[in-house]
Amino acid sequence: DSFVTYRDGSTGHVFVADYTPTPGATVEVRVAETTGEGRVTTATVEVPPLTQSAIGEPTVVAGMTTYTVTVRAPRVIGGTLRLFVTGLPSAPADTSALVVPIEPGELELTDRGGEWTARVPFLEATRDFLEAEDLFGVGLTLVEAEFAPFVTSTAWAIPPDGLDDDAIVEPGTFSNVVGGFGFVGSGFEAPVRWVPSPGTQARAGFAVEGDPAGLVVVNEVGTGFVELYNSSIEPVSLGGYAVSAGAPEAGVRLPPTILDGKAFLVIEGPFSVTASTTITLTNLSGQEVHRLYIDQDINAEPRGPAWGSYPDGLSAPIRGAFPGDDGHDLFHGPLLLTPGAPNRPYTVPAVINEISTSGEGFVEVLRQSSLLARVSLGTTPRNLGLAEATQVEGDFFVADETEHFELEQTGGTLYLLATYGPRPDPGQTRPRRVVDARAYGPQSPGRSVGFVPDGLADPRDSDRGWQVDLFPTRGRPNAASGRLATRSE
Repeated sequence: DSFVTYRDGSTGHVFVADYTPTPGATVEVRVAETTGEGRVTTATVEVPPLTQSAIGEPTVVAGMTTYTVTVRAPRVIGGTLRLFVTGLPSAPADTSALVVPIEPGELELTDRGGEWTARVPFLEATRDFLEAEDLFGVGLTLVEAEFAPFVTSTAWAIPPDGLDDDAIVEPGTFSNVVGGFGFVGSGFEAPVRWVPSPGTQARAGFAVEGDPAGLVVVNEVGTGFVELYNSSIEPVSLGGYAVSAGAPEAGVRLPPTILDGKAFLVIEGPFSVTASTTITLTNLSGQEVHRLYIDQDINAEPRGPAWGSYPDGLSAPIRGAFPGDDGHDLFHGPLLLTPGAPNRPYTVPAVINEISTSGEGFVEVLRQSSLLARVSLGTTPRNLGLAEATQVEGDFFVADETEHFELEQTGGTLYLLATYGPRPDPGQTRPRRVVDARAYGPQSPGRSVGFVPDGLADPRDSDRGWQVDLFPTRGRPNAASGRLATRSE
């Protein structure tokens, strides 16, 4: 309880409680006077259910790119646009978050039966912000963009013309307080992230290197084919580009082709999984757009029928440890054969088995091969290995949440980095790469998500057996909400 005095001399109290409401529940807030007349003031608060946002295809009108974000919610009242960038003059080597202000009148919100749509004026708002902050064209690199709608209940009905800036609550607007006047609401952000196309980034004022198709990657190679993947959400023209395992003229020249955002393109040709080979995508001028290198020691582990990125489109190259070692990429390795579909690793020595973000959060890893040597976790492709997972019992390993390894309450993605394989011969190293990745959303307090029963049931379907609303069972077999797990003896 904090005592406050207003400008007119009247007094009041501000009450703060460390309390996390259950999503979808109804909560009563009660304030009682312990002296005097014993007055009681109450407010009934509807807590919105957990939800996640999705990013849709962009639209371009008069050169201005607008993105559509959808979310199922009782009500959405605005949102926040954030830019994750590198190259700020104050922190050139760090990834920094910039908040781009969007006025209520600039954000178009539409409700269609509980599905809210926000049309985010990305290019216009970002360009105006960078120009106002003297950051336009100074060399900032955009890592990701994020828009976070603010989800709340239907009771949080702000008037169309907005509230008076000088008042917290205005008479005649809305009140859910009994025995007084005011409003108590509940809400949360439901963020979604994406990477705009190089063209959109350049027009917004960011530094962009390379080709307009710079976010198209060589994603998978197998006998007789190469797969391209557009990691942006915007379509890209690839007519006249070439894919080759040597000189561009010896490869396959693409006819007029539009590759949609987040889509795959399978190209048939003289390709194979051959050690120390580079598959290259080149543009109309013969300049390299992207390359996929097949490791020289691909026989150091079980050799899959394909080679490429897992998850799709990602890369984290590591230099060689000694002369003659070409190095490797933490996201590249042997794959199951999946042309035209999301990639899946050929070898899965461990999986993310359970995620709990409530209270003292943790991630549980289940060993699936006796050749597993070490596992660690990261929260973005740029910070792999943030948290070492330690063995707690049997095949269960756990990484607890720390100040450096934070599990976002609103959801995110986890990457499992594993070192595995038999003890190597002199001059060789064990394979070390990302073998599992798991996106997770908001969780109900006191609940977790994970596999039931434990472990990956189908190597081709990572979602099979993955369930929500589990009881947290750190280092033990997972339990659905209807039953508890018991420790095996």
